[in-house]
Amino acid sequence: MAPRAKDGAKPDGVWAQSAKIAFRFLFVAVAVIAAGWAVSNILQVPPDSRAVVLRFGSAVRQQEAGLLFAWPRPIEQVVVLPSADRQIEFRIGRFDAAGGGPASTRSRLAGSAAGPTADAIPGFDMSNNPRQNAGFLLTGDSSVVHLQATLFYQIKDPVSYLISADHVGPALERLFVASAVAVCAARDLDTILVARPEASPTADQSFRTQREQLRTDLMNAVNRRLQDLAEQGAGLGVAVSRVDLVAAIPSGAKTEFDRVLIVTQSAEQYMAQARTAAEMAAQQANRDRDSIVAQAAAKAEEQVNEARTRTAAIAALAREAPGLSRQTLINRLYFDRVGRILAKAASVEAIARDAGSHVIVPGPEEK
Repeated sequence: MAPRAKDGAKPDGVWAQSAKIAFRFLFVAVAVIAAGWAVSNILQVPPDSRAVVLRFGSAVRQQEAGLLFAWPRPIEQVVVLPSADRQIEFRIGRFDAAGGGPASTRSRLAGSAAGPTADAIPGFDMSNNPRQNAGFLLTGDSSVVHLQATLFYQIKDPVSYLISADHVGPALERLFVASAVAVCAARDLDTILVARPEASPTADQSFRTQREQLRTDLMNAVNRRLQDLAEQGAGLGVAVSRVDLVAAIPSGAKTEFDRVLIVTQSAEQYMAQARTAAEMAAQQANRDRDSIVAQAAAKAEEQVNEARTRTAAIAALAREAPGLSRQTLINRLYFDRVGRILAKAASVEAIARDAGSHVIVPGPEEK
């Protein structure tokens, strides 16, 4: 039913009534839209994030996790960033893109897990084109090594991070490349790669400690460069908290290293065999020496006993008649022995010699 007209007023037409109704709906819609616009910047900041409120492009405040009230756009703009203790992963792609290996090899390398314990990766060869060898770094002992790196950084200054958000990735990559060149040039290959099985346990432990220190030194070098940028007013607002590395050498070099390792192991095997043979020869020589010493001692003892037996009579006479001279003891022994010998003879003739004459005394007659 059409609305009743007031007293004395001309009733509205159909089009006028339709316009009034449309205006009322439009007013309600505009009011709803205005209310939605007024509360559009009331939001909840997640627990692992924080928000930066920009008013006409200028940062006015920061808020941690919780409910945030801000003026609607374009008055204020809310940018949600990771919290200060949240680590953000950033893969260094400069070395992968510049490597001399084939594309399939580089793709396989990019998909491998980052870690500090990696050996040479087969198939990663150097190219004849020097431009394609930019992914290889020169070490302190004039060797060549390739690094794959993943950085983990944290946002320390949200305002600086927002200002340079589009440049954080390229800047971190350039800073890491410069730091890696300097750090690798100060180390030899053994302190960058992982395995030295031919080394002694003490030396291998030292190499492992130095390789762990390599990651720390790279992280500190990148952070020092970030600090220098901040002091110059061009800070990125981030700090590197961890560096994961995969060290690789060209496959040709790995083959040569494997040959050296095989030769070293063979030499150690031959040395062990030589040491075993030398030890066996030494043991046999010791046994022969002990046998010779024992035989010489027995023979010497036998000769001493024989000498004692031969001199027993003289020694006995010396004990029975102390004070006699050596010649007297010899004469006494002679007469004692010669008497026994002559007693056993069938006949004896004694010849006494004096000045120019000889006396022969016949012995006892034979019975």
